[in-house]
Amino acid sequence: MNKLFAELRRRNVFRVAGVYAVIGWLLIQVIVAIKTPLHLPEWTDTFFVVLVLAGFPVALILAWAFEVTPEGVKLTKDVAEGESIAAKTGRKLDYAILAGLTLVVVTIVANRLMPEKTTAIAIDDSNAVAAPSDASIAVLPFEDLSPQGDQGYFADGMAEEVLNVLANVPGLSVASRTSSFQFKGREIGVPEIAKQLNVRHVLEGSVRKAGTTVRITAQLIDTKTDRHLWSQTFDRPLTTDDVFTIQDQIAQAIVNAMDKVIGVAAAPKVAVAPATDNLTAYDLYLQARPMVQARANLVQADALLARAVEQDPKFVKAWELRASIYTVISDWGQSNATPEKDRERALKYVERALEIDPNSAAAIAVRANVWTTESELLAKPHSYSTIIDDLEKSLTLDPHNANTLNWLGIAKADVGDIDGALQSFEKCLSYEPYHAACIGNQLTILGELGRDKEALEIWKRDLDAGRSDVRVAPFAVLARLGEELAFMAGINGESNLYRYPRQDDIYRAMRSATP
Repeated sequence: MNKLFAELRRRNVFRVAGVYAVIGWLLIQVIVAIKTPLHLPEWTDTFFVVLVLAGFPVALILAWAFEVTPEGVKLTKDVAEGESIAAKTGRKLDYAILAGLTLVVVTIVANRLMPEKTTAIAIDDSNAVAAPSDASIAVLPFEDLSPQGDQGYFADGMAEEVLNVLANVPGLSVASRTSSFQFKGREIGVPEIAKQLNVRHVLEGSVRKAGTTVRITAQLIDTKTDRHLWSQTFDRPLTTDDVFTIQDQIAQAIVNAMDKVIGVAAAPKVAVAPATDNLTAYDLYLQARPMVQARANLVQADALLARAVEQDPKFVKAWELRASIYTVISDWGQSNATPEKDRERALKYVERALEIDPNSAAAIAVRANVWTTESELLAKPHSYSTIIDDLEKSLTLDPHNANTLNWLGIAKADVGDIDGALQSFEKCLSYEPYHAACIGNQLTILGELGRDKEALEIWKRDLDAGRSDVRVAPFAVLARLGEELAFMAGINGESNLYRYPRQDDIYRAMRSATP
């Protein structure tokens, strides 16, 4: 063994190992230091570490086999002892190696033992979620406890009507239906739901229909203190008078309870105006409404509503809902007629609703939306001034209607009022954060204003929160910012250009375009 070590020393293997270690370490430090400023790939430092380690045994083999002499590199067996350059400068080389290794050790120990010097970083908390307002509430879909389990639509209808009443109470912040009803059927506790919706109070309940009677139970929970502020069970005969009275009583009890505990400003007298005095018509309407909201079985929904207005020809809400069906039925591929015929039917039902109630906010908004579509298609020109006036009138009657705000944004964008359009879409999302159309339109407008980075950050935030998906990706923004993977993932969606063979051409065209 001593003979081996002596031979390794004579051939300068130890010296080469020391020099290699010092130089290799210095090289890695340099690579780490310049990687970020030069925007080198993430794998750069890993590559050089592997390269240095792989070269170490090669260096030792070369040190064993060769020597550097004044005449050049020779095989070690051909070099006389003391002839190599390393032998002549050995002492100085040893000192240099020792100094280098000492530097390496000191640096490593210092990095381990000395605390890192931190730099204060300004944190942008503009998107931070504020604590929920004391005067905030979410109305969850009521649970169907009926024997046959077939009254889900009725239970949802009860909850939604109570939500609509509460949404018009001054000083009370109510989570939108889209936000609250997303938790239907999900095993999530009330505290977590309140956290996700950023509300302090939650109303939950149940419905049990049996024959000619109905039992409705509701309870108001303060999630901050984890206590029930109010709960009550209603056992009533199944009549329209009783159904609307129960809605009235639930809404009033909630307002009273919250007024006593947290002081909702000037708690008003809540009054639920009966939509119809025909229970069969109301039941048919409640069956159709979730179909329209889900854009599913629209033909069947219209058939249910047709039966509803046969039962009560003056049922305005049913006429409004029928009109809204024929503004979307073609887009969702469920129409048996031409888009022109569908728009004619929508306007026909609008006029019927307005004959009964000239202040029908929904009917006024649907008519304005149909006129916008006809103007955009150049099918039948209408005055955009009239369209915008009607949409704004509708909003004075129903200020929180997200669909109307979305249509107002579209109309304003059509006439070049881009800033006004953005304000409408943002207001829409303040009421309905999960409104897909407003999400997509907001991103499009931000792109048109040249606010690409802001649009990208909002889209990422909405993706993270589950409010958006790749179908509403801001494609022009993604292209201009070079986000090719996100662009391709979105454009390949089945609702967009799935398997279209020239997606690269689209990407390049949008990449070079300016907003």
